[in-house]
Amino acid sequence: MAFNPNILSQRDPRWKGEKLGFDDTVTIGTDGCTLTCLTMLVNGYGFNETPDTLNRKLLDLGPGNGFTDGLIAWEGLTKAFPKIVYKNNIVCREKPAPLDSINRSLDTGRPLVVEVDRSPSPGLESHWVILIARQGDDYLILDPWPFPTDSGPVSLAGRYGFGNPLDQVITAVVLYQDSSPSPAPTAPLPNSGLMVCVQETLIAGLRLRSAPETTSSSTIAIEPAGALLRCLEPDAIVLTKIGSTNQWLQVNDPDGASGFVAAWYVNRVGAPPSVPAPQPEPVPALQPEPGPVVQPATSPLPQPSDPLELTVFVSQSVGISGLRMRKQPYPISASVTVVPAGAELTVLEPGAQALPKVGQQNQWLNVRYKNSNNGFVAAWYTELEPGSSAMPSADSRTAVPSAGEVLTVTVSSQAIAGLRLRDQPDPTASTLKILPRGTTLTVLEAPASALSRIGLEDQWLQVKEPGGLSGYVAARYIEKVND
Repeated sequence: MAFNPNILSQRDPRWKGEKLGFDDTVTIGTDGCTLTCLTMLVNGYGFNETPDTLNRKLLDLGPGNGFTDGLIAWEGLTKAFPKIVYKNNIVCREKPAPLDSINRSLDTGRPLVVEVDRSPSPGLESHWVILIARQGDDYLILDPWPFPTDSGPVSLAGRYGFGNPLDQVITAVVLYQDSSPSPAPTAPLPNSGLMVCVQETLIAGLRLRSAPETTSSSTIAIEPAGALLRCLEPDAIVLTKIGSTNQWLQVNDPDGASGFVAAWYVNRVGAPPSVPAPQPEPVPALQPEPGPVVQPATSPLPQPSDPLELTVFVSQSVGISGLRMRKQPYPISASVTVVPAGAELTVLEPGAQALPKVGQQNQWLNVRYKNSNNGFVAAWYTELEPGSSAMPSADSRTAVPSAGEVLTVTVSSQAIAGLRLRDQPDPTASTLKILPRGTTLTVLEAPASALSRIGLEDQWLQVKEPGGLSGYVAARYIEKVND
């Protein structure tokens, strides 16, 4: 049976508080990454489990069979699910990971559960993820830690590489195999697989690249709008990536050239087309691949259904960088576009329902911008009249403080392993630097806005570190410098 990727989080409130295995000191939420990976694994082969139901099934096998204290007994999964056969466990903490063996397994449609170091700090902070497919020289993963869950697969190097070679990033490999008859590998042959087409709005065409990234890859060809491309990856993987920002598809073009294209600029053949973006895709010669902020929404969202048609405006407090419109109503969802301060937004939900949310913290509005981009914006950065005040938000692009209003803060002592400076106010964004405890930071936004968020969960501050590098830090690990 082909593996069908699915995504679960160990920190889902439905099971995060449940005791893990036979250990009374840990829970699924704190230490259940391995258990959640195995849950995603068996579900990918056709079962219907959650981390708590799998936890109980392994417990029922008795001590040493499903769990040893709070640690998974690898063979226990086969005892609970005889068709999922345990094959091997390779520990490679002191030697390079066997990438050739990993690649062969993935090329034949067999995902692997692997251990990685979740932190660049000294010492191993063990975390387990599932490798589900190759993406150039990288791997796509299912990560059980984020909650809400990732909107699609992310790359291993992008999240846990920290600039290290992949054979050092992976510290252990566990392989299971579905014993059901499967006559053909899931990796499609060149003359099979899903077809996609380049979006018609891309007048300048779409680059076919030698690697799934823009900085060092070369352009193999420019695929014209409407060109049909055959995908060279398993269908289940392709379907998770079409229309998703920062995802790439490996394809063949009509002339037989193979390479990678930006998944957010293609449509599946036979599926309804995406809503066109207002701008043409900027990929003429010598131009970089278009950024994800101009990505069109993949499907229309509901129209207002009551007589009150509400219009709101983006608060000026977001500054020159604007406010992100997102696909879903939570901060780590993929971006649709960035809306400038003062812009007018049409609300796409009942006015009576939306009105109480305007300007309110932790509320989201379903909106349309310029009759083209639909999505969700942080309601606490919207207002009913242009020029009103709004509450601060981690989702905004905050204004730079004026002269004489500079706020200085420090990294809290609670950040034992240091605090990540990220390039976006998002826990999955790239790490620019690890800031040690006590580091003094200059806040790059209005002090009144920043002070209201210091020490709070799920809030971010835009700062500059002593070396001049600017980025975003979790406000929860920040302290105000005493006056």
